[in-house]
Amino acid sequence: MLIQALIVDDEQPAADKMEILLKESGIVDIKGKFTNSLTALEFMGKTHIDVAFLDIEMPVMSGIELSKIIKEHYEDVTIVFITAYDEYAVEAFRINAIDYLMKPFDRKVLKETLDRIVKQKDIRIGPLQAQIFCLGGFELVTMQDSKVEFRTFKAEELMAFFIDRRGAEISRSEITDNLWPEFDGDKAISNFNATLYYLKKALEKNGIKAPVERIKDRYKLNFNDLECDYFKFISFISSLKDIHKNNISECEATTALYKGEYLKGCEFSWAEKNRNLVREKYVSLILKMGKYYKAAKKHNKLVELLKNSIKYEPLHEGINAMLLETLMMMGDRLTAVKRYNSYKRKLKQEFGMEPNQELRKIMEKAK
Repeated sequence: MLIQALIVDDEQPAADKMEILLKESGIVDIKGKFTNSLTALEFMGKTHIDVAFLDIEMPVMSGIELSKIIKEHYEDVTIVFITAYDEYAVEAFRINAIDYLMKPFDRKVLKETLDRIVKQKDIRIGPLQAQIFCLGGFELVTMQDSKVEFRTFKAEELMAFFIDRRGAEISRSEITDNLWPEFDGDKAISNFNATLYYLKKALEKNGIKAPVERIKDRYKLNFNDLECDYFKFISFISSLKDIHKNNISECEATTALYKGEYLKGCEFSWAEKNRNLVREKYVSLILKMGKYYKAAKKHNKLVELLKNSIKYEPLHEGINAMLLETLMMMGDRLTAVKRYNSYKRKLKQEFGMEPNQELRKIMEKAK
């Protein structure tokens, strides 16, 4: 289990440095990194956070103001302030911040802060119990490479539903409405109770201590010791603003997580919204990375990126156009023509359409 952290600093280099230091500690998982307070607040409503590292001097909304809103809506989130000035110390501790880091600080000081966070929140730092794969299918695999088998299809769906909500508390009525829309009242509740029992038993049988917590009539699954490709993917892309040399390797690692559509092969109607969202975010990231590689004149990397993405998005116009244009620019007309003909054939088969004018114009140069 790792400390789930959020960084908010209006200066990108400072935020990047903080991220590096926290990752070097080996006990922190950066869930989000933002230069805008409002965007950070929006993100916090979608994922679990243990601690927020906040710069104090920020435009629009200071770290002090941001921390008050966080405490109002997410009282369990620990606050650590980061600043180059000591004039805010009294106000910071009035808000019950666990620490107040003065720039520049070293790894020793940061370690002392992290130790206090671990103690305060009673976080058990330890190895992962299992990995969850949602991109390209759905599997829960223990660290001994044993796949978790669920007794019923609905138990597997309930697990996926908890994952889809990323640790948020879910009312029983929301669960039953999504998983048993054909049943009402006692019948739906009876199905839920039995399915929840089977889910817990499947996890216990595989040594996964991820208890389902009940808070009055709401439920949540504890993901502290579970690693999920879907969580990593959404978390990184939600915090990404611009692509630059300091984060391109993380972009590459994030695209590598994508092995196909979200919960592929699972006929869960409730998953369609996030399935489309993940696909859109994947395509957007590919196109942004493509522009970065193009500007950096890294044409081989660009072609590799686009060819790999076409495995999952064979008919996306933007990706195909960028690939064809790059191949033509590199003088590889033969590969460009083969790619175009394949695209044209599939487009005709799937939709009875011809390539758009942009693609036809690119390929006119091959004649």
